[in-house]
Amino acid sequence: MGDVRATRLPRGRDAATHPRERQELRDHTLEERRRLSRFTRIRELVLGFQDGLLVPLGVVTGLASASVGATAVIVGGVAEAAAGALAMGTGAYLSSQAENQLIVSEIADQRTEALDHFELERLELQILFEEEGLSEADARTASLAIGHSLQALVKTKIEKELGLPFHDTETAKGDALGVGASYAVAAVVPLWPYFFFTMHVAMAFSLVSTACALFALGVLKGRVARLSLVRSGVQVLAVGALSAGIGYLIGTLGPRLF
Repeated sequence: MGDVRATRLPRGRDAATHPRERQELRDHTLEERRRLSRFTRIRELVLGFQDGLLVPLGVVTGLASASVGATAVIVGGVAEAAAGALAMGTGAYLSSQAENQLIVSEIADQRTEALDHFELERLELQILFEEEGLSEADARTASLAIGHSLQALVKTKIEKELGLPFHDTETAKGDALGVGASYAVAAVVPLWPYFFFTMHVAMAFSLVSTACALFALGVLKGRVARLSLVRSGVQVLAVGALSAGIGYLIGTLGPRLF
């Protein structure tokens, strides 16, 4: 039992380097869970950073093309960056708080139900296993084995019956800080040239700087999601071009229409 090197591993991205000793397998399995948890946090950061690039880019490009002056562009950009970071941060906090509270409530309900009428909860789990392709006998054996641990039973019911993730439920503050801070940092990229250059030069630097940042962000997203790096970069860059284009059109046509 201490050595599983004879086990035939499926072909996959890490099959060649997959650990085979039992303790190494245990460490690898638990680390995979932590790795995916980190990727979830990266998703929040990428979301904040992407919006922090796109929205201020559209604002400052629109103001600059309307020829309102450098001061107005800077004030408008800084105001949008501050308001956007606050809005994104509080939005992330409230959504994470609501999701976490739902999970906490469901865990408490499932735990109470398991304690009050264990056999009914076990039968429900058996049915879920049967729906996933196990025979009635195998599903019964698996549900009985899992039922030996209240924690395992509740966790499995939460994930399989309700489709909810069984994870840390104290993430709201971290999510809010991550999204808000990443938005604020990213907003600097399209805004900084207007502090140092004339309007037309600043707009060019702003567009180029933001384009580079968007492409790099797309590459990062592709790496995390295991997609084509170039294609992912180009997709995010295209969204940025659309944002800048809309801002430019509004800034150019707006003064003539209003």
